[in-house]
Amino acid sequence: MNVSFDNWLREVRSALDSINMPMDDWQKSWLFDFKREFGSGMSATDAAAKANRFWWYEQNRAIGQECPKTPNCWLPRNHAGKCEPVL
Repeated sequence: MNVSFDNWLREVRSALDSINMPMDDWQKSWLFDFKREFGSGMSATDAAAKANRFWWYEQNRAIGQECPKTPNCWLPRNHAGKCEPVL
């Protein structure tokens, strides 16, 4: 199936809206490269999940609450369970 970037991005936006992560709000603070993910063939759902993790990682770093256990863990300091990478 050949999907245009605009249609794919609408699907990403819808997935992010469904988890109350308005894309435009988060993109203003931390720019996520959606074109790269589209170009790599990533599904819209997976790209939305990756953007969500990226934005939480950046927010946690900005407020000094990043996980000190594992580099690139998107979860906040003192989280329960295993670390989870942004990737």
